[in-house]
Amino acid sequence: MVANEFDLNSGRILRELYGLIFMSEYDFDVVVIGAGVAGLGCGSLLASNGFRVVVYERLPYIGGRATTTGFRGYTIDTGLHALSRGDVSTVADLLARIGRKVELASWSEGVNVWEDNRWQDISEYREIRSSHNENFKKVIKALFEISYQDIDGLDDVSLREWVEGITENPEVHDFFSYLGMMITTLIDWNEMAASEVIYEMRKNLEVKGTLLTAGFPRGGSINLVNPMAEVVRENGGMVLTGTGVDEVLIEDGEVIGVAVQQPVGDAPKNFEQWLINETEFLRTDTVVCAVPLWYLENLLPLDEFPSWFTSKIDSLSVETSAAIGYLMGLDEILWEDKKYRVSMGLPQTGLPLQCYAPSNFDPSTAPEGKFLLSMGCPCEPENAYDKWWVRSGLDVLWDDLTHLFPTFEDHVEWLLPARYIGIDGIARKPGMVGKHKPDLKAPGIRGLYFAGDTYRGRGVGMNSAADSAIRCVERILQDKAPK
Repeated sequence: MVANEFDLNSGRILRELYGLIFMSEYDFDVVVIGAGVAGLGCGSLLASNGFRVVVYERLPYIGGRATTTGFRGYTIDTGLHALSRGDVSTVADLLARIGRKVELASWSEGVNVWEDNRWQDISEYREIRSSHNENFKKVIKALFEISYQDIDGLDDVSLREWVEGITENPEVHDFFSYLGMMITTLIDWNEMAASEVIYEMRKNLEVKGTLLTAGFPRGGSINLVNPMAEVVRENGGMVLTGTGVDEVLIEDGEVIGVAVQQPVGDAPKNFEQWLINETEFLRTDTVVCAVPLWYLENLLPLDEFPSWFTSKIDSLSVETSAAIGYLMGLDEILWEDKKYRVSMGLPQTGLPLQCYAPSNFDPSTAPEGKFLLSMGCPCEPENAYDKWWVRSGLDVLWDDLTHLFPTFEDHVEWLLPARYIGIDGIARKPGMVGKHKPDLKAPGIRGLYFAGDTYRGRGVGMNSAADSAIRCVERILQDKAPK
């Protein structure tokens, strides 16, 4: 017997098929799944527009990849978190829409690159100076003149193709491949989507007069999402952590609710992994899945969707970005400037490097006189999934670090080896960005939406998630407007 042969209003079919407990008092206008920048962004925007919202997060904390925690007297983010364009970023725009603002500790002051066995400012790298380099100025002119509509037309073009179409100068090529690596976390500029890099550089030029700049949230990236959670709660909504959604329930092409996991509080010791949690039914006609697209198979009955959509989800799910690296605390300050340190290829690993000192940007992140160092080496996702490759890669990276920073090894108080998979959602490669990402509204399913950096939206990291959230909510408001 199929589901639509039952009386859904009674809840009997839901109880029989899903073991659900009908709890009408928990009904909300919108259920948001995921409490990262995109999920809380959607939740706060909708709540401030009068919707009754609940945001579910299966992890015991909010923020997703943009979270912050205390560790041995330090305040650490989970990755290389900085906010491109700072207080004029897309995240800042989202916060302004809910009556909040970004609180920055400071701004980046440039980039040092490792070349010719020494650190040098990128503005001096191979004598790239806009004041006298005509080839460099040609690219800058093209950035100023290109329209955003034309940028959208570059989703299938690599950064290399676009730059080489303007100049054949190899020094200019190297300069923009560095910037492309920092923006996309990809290794080869043949695989960097021109639209994504150009969009970010163009935005920076418009609002900051430079190709790439970043602000550092005071107290860590968690203070970008905390205000969003506050707005949800202040408007009568809920943000529930440690509570996962088991399934989005769809009937006759419409969202009818979600099944929410209810952990067994007094489960026998060492038996938790074997149990199937009970679920309760929450009625709603609108759900926002603010989770990476590769997690959708855990939430959605994908056989309800067109085959072209599921094929797109399958193909894009394996295309992401990754890195290995270290987060460490030192008892000595290695440098005092507020610059990134980057390399396109380290001597031993051959991998690119991105690193910076959060404690230089925000002294509150480390005890006085101490130094917080965060670094990552972009690599191929298949390598990052291989634990043996990761372990050997981190060992070789350590040798590279002793070469780049000769005095650091004797001052390490603690270190956390790490690998990051899914840093920027879908890899920013030609054919996988912009119009090629899944739309924010599910095809053929009324009331189902998506938000996050694996769906439509532009920008770096948190800005991409915020842009997606803004667009998603605009779509929901349009769909729910009186006809």
